[in-house]
Amino acid sequence: MASLVEDGAGIETTRLGRVLLRFFALVGESVEDERPTMAAKLRRASPHWMRHTHASHALARGAELIMVRDNLRHASISTTSTYLHGDEVKRARQYDQAFGVAER
Repeated sequence: MASLVEDGAGIETTRLGRVLLRFFALVGESVEDERPTMAAKLRRASPHWMRHTHASHALARGAELIMVRDNLRHASISTTSTYLHGDEVKRARQYDQAFGVAER
């Protein structure tokens, strides 16, 4: 199993970011001929893109907005709500109105 531990310490955030950017570039190169649009997206990808994708998918699959907020370490639920799409925004607003969910 791969480990992010180097010399007894965890990998630094900046190094992990560089590794991920290189990974996206290599994958983009490998799919360029078959999927040029995907390759272009991968060349623009970043660790923050992964964070956004995770939050969007979690919410789309029914994760609670508060749980996603806490996982992302957002101070405000309104920040996390930017990851909601279409009907999910309406549902979250109705839920908040119906149950008086307060921000922390």
